[in-house]
Amino acid sequence: MIGLWPSRRVSNSKKASKKASREASREASREASREAFREAFRDASYPGKQHGSHSKKLGRTNIGGEGTLERAEHAPHYRVPETQRDRYKRVAEKALQTIEKDSYMYRGKFTPLHVKNSTDRTKFFPEESVLAEWRKRSDINTQNSTEVSLSILNITTLDAARILSNSYRFQGYEGAPPQTGVLNFASATKPGGGFINGAEAQEESIARVSTLYASLTTFEGSRFYEAHTRRLGAGRDKAYEAHSRPKAGQERSSYYTHGMVYSPGVVVFQNDEGDTVDPYQIEVVSCAAVNAGELRSDGGSMATSWAASLEVEIEATMEERMGRILYLFEKKGIRNIVLGTFGTGVFKNKVDVIARLWARLLVGRDARFKFSFDRVIFAITGDETFAEFNGAFSAWAQKDTPKAASGAKRTRRTGGPHTL
Repeated sequence: MIGLWPSRRVSNSKKASKKASREASREASREASREAFREAFRDASYPGKQHGSHSKKLGRTNIGGEGTLERAEHAPHYRVPETQRDRYKRVAEKALQTIEKDSYMYRGKFTPLHVKNSTDRTKFFPEESVLAEWRKRSDINTQNSTEVSLSILNITTLDAARILSNSYRFQGYEGAPPQTGVLNFASATKPGGGFINGAEAQEESIARVSTLYASLTTFEGSRFYEAHTRRLGAGRDKAYEAHSRPKAGQERSSYYTHGMVYSPGVVVFQNDEGDTVDPYQIEVVSCAAVNAGELRSDGGSMATSWAASLEVEIEATMEERMGRILYLFEKKGIRNIVLGTFGTGVFKNKVDVIARLWARLLVGRDARFKFSFDRVIFAITGDETFAEFNGAFSAWAQKDTPKAASGAKRTRRTGGPHTL
């Protein structure tokens, strides 16, 4: 019996050693899990860190003790996905850097943007300008012998502009190809709207991929925003003096002004992913629509008669503004233009009203601009908006337009654009 005790003590010692080894293995496994968690936490805190990067030294930490910790060899990597707003902010920042350089790399070559060519020719047209004469009979040199060709497409503004730009390549033109005009649904107070902060609207979609921002921030462009700032300030003063919220029709600031900025030679050089593209130019008219939503909210619970008169006034103001926009394109000799549901987003103008106004100006029996353009594309985004706009436009066009004669050939204008 006594001779068996030493071997039993050896056996117990081996068991203790194995148990300690197992505990050490479990602790190493737990430490690897804690390390993976800490790495994931750091990646979430610093989204700019690249997926799959290796950073072994972690320094001191409150998780799992102190000292320098070694990252587990096969610990997984985690990265917070980039949101759409973050992507748009990144693309906008890249656009500003590219504008500053005045060139970008495309297919292995530096491509100039000629920003100065656009900014030097930027021009502001105030409310009291020659554009107020748009209702007068048009100059024969600006007219075609056939009516404008119209398309209503469920695409973005720049997709429509690219279609027009590409179409010129397959047509024979002597000298420079035709210009493409684009209406920018502008913010009344901020150049490019909220594109720097990743906002998503029609103006932002143009500003973050082109040189438009450079034009809007020139001296001429700034006059547009100063005019609206003065009007908005005057409106707030009137409301303060009255010690109450202004009633519908009394607050003129939400109508904004008929002023607009003409930005020639704006270059589109990248897409919404920040990838460079084959450059093309657009001639941009920036104008703010009536803020119909704010005007209606100012009216509060007004009587039905007041509400009806407000809608009539909004429509009349929008028709005047849209007429001036088309007149500016006409006088600049721009025959192919991209329009859309002007002011129906955050400004809450009615889609069917905007469609009817465009139709009245372009295709009605007595339409002022029926022969002023070669092609007009209405770029509409959103299935519901597209269906409503298309229906309202088509209904007005069929009602107010006589049957057109077939077989007429389109002729190009021979006279040059008037100087504005």
